[in-house]
Amino acid sequence: MVDIPKLVLNTGLQFLRSPAGPIDWKQVAQNAANIGDAERRTYEEKRRLLPTYETFVREPTPQIIELTGFHAPSVRDVRVFDRYDWINTNITAFKDQLAPLENALGTQERGSLISKGVYKSNQVISTVGLGLLLGYLAKKVLGQYDPSLFGREIVSGQIYFVEPNIEMVERQLSFSRDDFRRWIAIHEVTHAVVFESVPWLKDHLNQLLKRYLEATNEGLTSEGLQSRARAVASHYAQQRQLSLMHAALSREQIGLINQIQALMSVIEGYSDFVMDRIGKEMLATYEYMKREFELRRRRKSGREMLFERTTGLGLKMEQYVLGERFVSHIAASRGIDFVNRVWRSPHDVPTLDEVAQPEKWITRQENAT
Repeated sequence: MVDIPKLVLNTGLQFLRSPAGPIDWKQVAQNAANIGDAERRTYEEKRRLLPTYETFVREPTPQIIELTGFHAPSVRDVRVFDRYDWINTNITAFKDQLAPLENALGTQERGSLISKGVYKSNQVISTVGLGLLLGYLAKKVLGQYDPSLFGREIVSGQIYFVEPNIEMVERQLSFSRDDFRRWIAIHEVTHAVVFESVPWLKDHLNQLLKRYLEATNEGLTSEGLQSRARAVASHYAQQRQLSLMHAALSREQIGLINQIQALMSVIEGYSDFVMDRIGKEMLATYEYMKREFELRRRRKSGREMLFERTTGLGLKMEQYVLGERFVSHIAASRGIDFVNRVWRSPHDVPTLDEVAQPEKWITRQENAT
């Protein structure tokens, strides 16, 4: 169970600590482990499961290749994780991603007394916020394909299976042990197939993320704050309502978020589409799992839905729904080869508006040929 008093105490003590950097990564890990109810699995337990997962990754690859027309992925590693493993691995990735932002925030510590106060407040908010986010996700993620993006050498990725979460869902929904794990594996292997087959995809997503963080750095300057204030005023003058998005983000950041969300919607939707097509062929309990899993997604508590809306995780859930609807619509009307046009170049990726209205993307593609 989450130790709420301990979390509140750590948040208060965060104001007194002096970590080396704008984010206290050690405290992020501790808070995430507390919120995520993380328990250690022994090395022997995880090693014993590894051959089974390696088989489940290898088995559907020929069917995925046949359906998509892509080549086999060169997955570097398959790993069985507990929640601690998942938290620590993703903290390493976050450190790489947020390093430029940390450098920008670090300049506040050497400024005026007000700047130092802002620095400490940002430090506490960032540390507590990231701990909450990672702790929440540590209890939810079943599998993850890591394409080794951002700040690291772009190489073949890894697939992680978070065994405690898989066991929990399997038990709650009375799923077939092997069928459920195979179903998850199909989704993650499809990610690997796409990322390893589309030559521009990793670098393009990497650049979008970098540009977003660079824009965030610029937003911390006085000029950036003034620009956002003007955007809020302009939006209010036009719409007669205040916009929290315009207050928190610049126009460039909003545009980049839309591009990232559109791309991720297609990536997730494509994998869901392939997972369902192949799942029907390979898994005897597919229909039951599909039905129960969708019901589980809709049975979230009000507290969960509020947390996802306030943290932006609701956008992630929308990516699965909108993306699969987009891919399924185009596959049904034009076939999988037409769907695969999204992978020809960054210009062929649909906009967020086109993801919601696939016929607009189809029209753009037909006019371009």
